[in-house]
Amino acid sequence: MIISKNDIINKIQQIPPLPQAVKQTIDYLKVGDLQKAADAANSDIVLKKKIETIVNSAYFGFSKKLTDIRVMFSAMGLEMAKSVVLSYMVSLLAPKEWKIFTKLSFSDFQSAFLANAKEAIITETNEENYKKYADSVALIPATICLIDELLGDKKTQLELLLETTQLDYGKILKRFTGMSLFELAALVAKKWELDDDNIQLIKLVECQDCEIKDENLKKVVASLHLEFFYLVSKPHFFELNSFIEFNPDVINIASKNYERKINEE
Repeated sequence: MIISKNDIINKIQQIPPLPQAVKQTIDYLKVGDLQKAADAANSDIVLKKKIETIVNSAYFGFSKKLTDIRVMFSAMGLEMAKSVVLSYMVSLLAPKEWKIFTKLSFSDFQSAFLANAKEAIITETNEENYKKYADSVALIPATICLIDELLGDKKTQLELLLETTQLDYGKILKRFTGMSLFELAALVAKKWELDDDNIQLIKLVECQDCEIKDENLKKVVASLHLEFFYLVSKPHFFELNSFIEFNPDVINIASKNYERKINEE
Protein backbone atom coordinates (compact mmCIF):
# COMPACT_ATOMS: atom_id res chain seq x y z
CA MET A 1 0.00 0.00 0.00
CA ILE A 2 1.38 3.40 -1.01
CA ILE A 3 -0.28 5.42 1.73
CA SER A 4 -2.93 4.73 4.35
CA LYS A 5 -5.25 6.73 6.55
CA ASN A 6 -3.07 5.70 9.50
CA ASP A 7 -0.08 7.35 7.79
CA ILE A 8 -2.07 10.58 7.64
CA ILE A 9 -3.20 10.38 11.26
CA ASN A 10 0.34 9.67 12.42
CA LYS A 11 1.70 12.59 10.42
CA ILE A 12 -0.86 14.99 11.85
CA GLN A 13 -0.06 13.79 15.37
CA GLN A 14 3.57 14.67 14.69
CA ILE A 15 2.78 18.33 14.03
CA PRO A 16 5.42 20.18 16.06
CA PRO A 17 4.44 22.49 18.93
CA LEU A 18 3.94 26.11 17.97
CA PRO A 19 6.75 28.58 18.71
CA GLN A 20 5.93 30.99 21.53
CA ALA A 21 5.95 34.00 19.21
CA VAL A 22 3.32 32.36 16.99
CA LYS A 23 1.12 31.59 19.99
CA GLN A 24 1.33 35.21 21.11
CA THR A 25 0.55 36.46 17.60
CA ILE A 26 -2.55 34.28 17.46
CA ASP A 27 -3.70 35.36 20.92
CA TYR A 28 -3.45 39.05 19.96
CA LEU A 29 -5.28 38.45 16.68
CA LYS A 30 -8.09 36.70 18.55
CA VAL A 31 -8.73 39.89 20.52
CA GLY A 32 -8.32 42.07 17.45
CA ASP A 33 -5.04 43.78 18.35
CA LEU A 34 -3.17 44.01 15.04
CA GLN A 35 -0.28 46.10 16.34
CA LYS A 36 0.63 43.79 19.23
CA ALA A 37 0.18 40.81 16.93
CA ALA A 38 2.64 42.42 14.51
CA ASP A 39 5.17 43.01 17.30
CA ALA A 40 4.89 39.38 18.42
CA ALA A 41 5.33 38.14 14.84
CA ASN A 42 8.36 40.39 14.42
CA SER A 43 10.25 38.31 17.01
CA ASP A 44 9.94 35.14 14.91
CA ILE A 45 12.22 35.48 11.87
CA VAL A 46 10.59 32.64 9.92
CA LEU A 47 7.04 33.87 10.54
CA LYS A 48 8.00 37.42 9.59
CA LYS A 49 9.59 36.18 6.35
CA LYS A 50 6.47 34.15 5.54
CA ILE A 51 4.23 37.17 6.04
CA GLU A 52 6.57 39.39 4.00
CA THR A 53 6.58 36.89 1.11
CA ILE A 54 2.78 36.66 0.98
CA VAL A 55 2.06 40.37 1.42
CA ASN A 56 4.58 41.39 -1.24
CA SER A 57 3.44 38.81 -3.78
CA ALA A 58 1.93 39.94 -7.06
CA TYR A 59 -1.50 38.82 -5.91
CA PHE A 60 -1.76 41.62 -3.35
CA GLY A 61 -0.68 44.23 -5.87
CA PHE A 62 1.09 46.76 -3.64
CA SER A 63 3.08 49.26 -5.71
CA LYS A 64 5.97 49.35 -3.22
CA LYS A 65 7.53 46.54 -1.23
CA LEU A 66 6.35 46.53 2.39
CA THR A 67 9.09 45.93 4.96
CA ASP A 68 7.63 47.21 8.24
CA ILE A 69 5.79 44.38 10.01
CA ARG A 70 3.15 46.73 11.46
CA VAL A 71 2.41 48.15 8.02
CA MET A 72 2.12 44.59 6.66
CA PHE A 73 -0.43 43.62 9.31
CA SER A 74 -2.41 46.81 8.70
CA ALA A 75 -2.38 46.15 4.96
CA MET A 76 -3.66 42.60 5.45
CA GLY A 77 -6.37 43.43 7.94
CA LEU A 78 -7.43 41.25 10.85
CA GLU A 79 -9.01 38.29 9.03
CA MET A 80 -6.32 38.03 6.37
CA ALA A 81 -3.62 38.25 9.05
CA LYS A 82 -5.27 35.36 10.90
CA SER A 83 -5.35 33.36 7.67
CA VAL A 84 -1.69 34.01 6.93
CA VAL A 85 -0.58 33.04 10.45
CA LEU A 86 -2.71 29.92 10.28
CA SER A 87 -1.13 29.08 6.93
CA TYR A 88 2.26 29.43 8.54
CA MET A 89 1.24 27.07 11.33
CA VAL A 90 0.33 24.34 8.88
CA SER A 91 3.38 25.03 6.72
CA LEU A 92 5.46 23.80 9.65
CA LEU A 93 4.67 20.46 8.01
CA ALA A 94 6.25 21.53 4.74
CA PRO A 95 8.87 19.07 3.48
CA LYS A 96 12.48 20.20 3.67
CA GLU A 97 12.72 19.19 0.04
CA TRP A 98 9.69 19.05 -2.26
CA LYS A 99 9.66 15.59 -3.85
CA ILE A 100 6.35 15.47 -5.70
CA PHE A 101 5.28 19.00 -6.62
CA THR A 102 8.76 20.06 -7.63
CA LYS A 103 7.64 22.58 -10.25
CA LEU A 104 5.13 24.27 -7.97
CA SER A 105 5.75 27.66 -6.40
CA PHE A 106 3.80 26.95 -3.24
CA SER A 107 4.10 30.50 -1.91
CA ASP A 108 2.58 31.83 -5.16
CA PHE A 109 -0.27 29.34 -5.00
CA GLN A 110 -0.94 30.08 -1.36
CA SER A 111 -0.87 33.85 -1.91
CA ALA A 112 -3.16 33.58 -4.92
CA PHE A 113 -5.70 31.43 -3.13
CA LEU A 114 -5.76 33.62 -0.02
CA ALA A 115 -6.29 36.81 -2.03
CA ASN A 116 -8.68 35.40 -4.64
CA ALA A 117 -10.79 33.41 -2.19
CA LYS A 118 -11.32 36.50 -0.07
CA GLU A 119 -12.56 38.43 -3.09
CA ALA A 120 -14.71 35.48 -4.20
CA ILE A 121 -16.52 35.10 -0.88
CA ILE A 122 -17.16 38.83 -0.52
CA THR A 123 -18.30 39.14 -4.15
CA GLU A 124 -20.78 36.28 -3.89
CA THR A 125 -22.02 36.95 -0.34
CA ASN A 126 -20.56 39.57 2.01
CA GLU A 127 -17.56 40.46 4.15
CA GLU A 128 -19.09 38.89 7.26
CA ASN A 129 -19.02 35.48 5.64
CA TYR A 130 -15.37 35.95 4.73
CA LYS A 131 -14.58 36.82 8.35
CA LYS A 132 -16.46 33.74 9.50
CA TYR A 133 -14.60 31.38 7.18
CA ALA A 134 -11.17 33.04 6.82
CA ASP A 135 -9.45 30.23 8.75
CA SER A 136 -10.77 27.66 6.27
CA VAL A 137 -9.36 29.66 3.36
CA ALA A 138 -5.89 29.44 4.89
CA LEU A 139 -5.93 25.71 5.56
CA ILE A 140 -6.99 24.45 2.13
CA PRO A 141 -3.83 25.37 0.16
CA ALA A 142 -1.52 24.67 3.09
CA THR A 143 -2.55 21.01 3.03
CA ILE A 144 -0.48 20.61 -0.15
CA CYS A 145 2.61 20.61 2.09
CA LEU A 146 1.34 17.60 3.98
CA ILE A 147 0.40 15.71 0.82
CA ASP A 148 3.85 16.22 -0.71
CA GLU A 149 5.54 14.84 2.37
CA LEU A 150 3.20 11.87 2.62
CA LEU A 151 3.50 10.93 -1.06
CA GLY A 152 7.15 11.91 -1.26
CA ASP A 153 8.09 9.17 1.20
CA LYS A 154 6.84 6.62 -1.36
CA LYS A 155 8.00 8.38 -4.52
CA THR A 156 9.41 5.28 -6.31
CA GLN A 157 6.23 3.26 -5.76
CA LEU A 158 4.15 6.27 -6.68
CA GLU A 159 5.93 6.83 -9.99
CA LEU A 160 5.48 3.17 -10.93
CA LEU A 161 1.77 3.39 -10.16
CA LEU A 162 1.37 6.56 -12.21
CA GLU A 163 3.16 4.95 -15.19
CA THR A 164 1.23 1.68 -15.16
CA THR A 165 -2.29 2.85 -14.34
CA GLN A 166 -4.66 5.68 -15.18
CA LEU A 167 -4.51 6.97 -11.63
CA ASP A 168 -3.38 10.50 -10.79
CA TYR A 169 -2.33 12.06 -7.48
CA GLY A 170 -5.86 12.90 -6.40
CA LYS A 171 -7.21 9.42 -7.20
CA ILE A 172 -4.26 7.76 -5.46
CA LEU A 173 -4.84 9.80 -2.30
CA LYS A 174 -8.55 8.97 -2.38
CA ARG A 175 -8.18 5.28 -3.24
CA PHE A 176 -5.59 4.40 -0.63
CA THR A 177 -6.78 6.61 2.22
CA GLY A 178 -10.44 7.17 1.44
CA MET A 179 -9.77 10.88 1.78
CA SER A 180 -9.67 13.86 -0.58
CA LEU A 181 -7.45 16.92 -0.17
CA PHE A 182 -10.39 18.71 1.46
CA GLU A 183 -11.10 15.90 3.91
CA LEU A 184 -7.41 15.88 4.82
CA ALA A 185 -7.53 19.65 5.33
CA ALA A 186 -10.51 19.16 7.66
CA LEU A 187 -8.44 16.76 9.78
CA VAL A 188 -5.72 19.38 10.10
CA ALA A 189 -8.38 21.96 10.96
CA LYS A 190 -9.59 19.72 13.78
CA LYS A 191 -6.01 19.34 15.01
CA TRP A 192 -5.67 23.13 15.16
CA GLU A 193 -9.04 23.33 16.98
CA LEU A 194 -10.89 25.38 14.38
CA ASP A 195 -14.59 25.76 15.08
CA ASP A 196 -17.10 23.26 13.69
CA ASP A 197 -18.41 25.70 11.05
CA ASN A 198 -14.95 26.04 9.48
CA ILE A 199 -14.25 22.32 9.63
CA GLN A 200 -17.57 21.56 7.96
CA LEU A 201 -16.97 24.17 5.25
CA ILE A 202 -13.62 22.65 4.31
CA LYS A 203 -15.22 19.23 3.82
CA LEU A 204 -17.98 20.73 1.67
CA VAL A 205 -15.62 22.55 -0.74
CA GLU A 206 -15.04 19.28 -2.60
CA CYS A 207 -18.65 19.83 -3.68
CA GLN A 208 -19.52 16.28 -4.66
CA ASP A 209 -23.05 17.34 -3.82
CA CYS A 210 -23.76 21.06 -3.76
CA GLU A 211 -27.22 20.59 -2.26
CA ILE A 212 -26.74 22.70 0.88
CA LYS A 213 -29.78 24.16 2.64
CA ASP A 214 -28.06 27.27 3.98
CA GLU A 215 -27.91 29.57 0.92
CA ASN A 216 -25.02 31.68 2.20
CA LEU A 217 -22.95 28.59 3.02
CA LYS A 218 -23.84 27.11 -0.36
CA LYS A 219 -22.56 30.21 -2.16
CA VAL A 220 -19.34 30.27 -0.11
CA VAL A 221 -18.70 26.58 -0.84
CA ALA A 222 -19.37 27.03 -4.56
CA SER A 223 -17.14 30.12 -4.71
CA LEU A 224 -14.21 28.33 -3.07
CA HIS A 225 -14.69 25.26 -5.28
CA LEU A 226 -14.68 27.46 -8.37
CA GLU A 227 -11.66 29.44 -7.15
CA PHE A 228 -9.59 26.35 -6.37
CA PHE A 229 -10.41 24.77 -9.74
CA TYR A 230 -9.68 28.02 -11.57
CA LEU A 231 -6.22 28.30 -9.98
CA VAL A 232 -5.17 24.67 -10.48
CA SER A 233 -6.22 24.93 -14.13
CA LYS A 234 -3.52 27.51 -14.71
CA PRO A 235 -0.28 26.13 -16.23
CA HIS A 236 1.94 27.07 -13.26
CA PHE A 237 -0.38 25.35 -10.75
CA PHE A 238 -1.53 22.47 -12.94
CA GLU A 239 0.36 19.88 -10.85
CA LEU A 240 -2.50 20.20 -8.35
CA ASN A 241 -5.31 19.80 -10.87
CA SER A 242 -6.10 16.19 -9.98
CA PHE A 243 -7.08 17.10 -6.43
CA ILE A 244 -10.43 18.52 -7.48
CA GLU A 245 -13.13 17.21 -9.80
CA PHE A 246 -14.99 20.24 -11.07
CA ASN A 247 -18.70 20.32 -10.38
CA PRO A 248 -20.39 22.48 -13.06
CA ASP A 249 -23.32 23.16 -10.70
CA VAL A 250 -21.18 25.80 -9.01
CA ILE A 251 -21.42 28.01 -12.11
CA ASN A 252 -25.05 28.81 -11.35
CA ILE A 253 -24.61 28.89 -7.58
CA ALA A 254 -21.59 31.23 -7.67
CA SER A 255 -22.76 33.10 -10.76
CA LYS A 256 -21.21 36.44 -9.74
CA ASN A 257 -17.79 34.84 -9.39
CA TYR A 258 -18.14 32.86 -12.59
CA GLU A 259 -18.96 36.07 -14.44
CA ARG A 260 -15.98 37.77 -12.80
CA LYS A 261 -13.69 34.96 -13.97
CA ILE A 262 -15.01 35.18 -17.52
CA ASN A 263 -14.38 38.92 -17.57
CA GLU A 264 -10.81 38.43 -16.31
CA GLU A 265 -9.90 36.24 -19.28
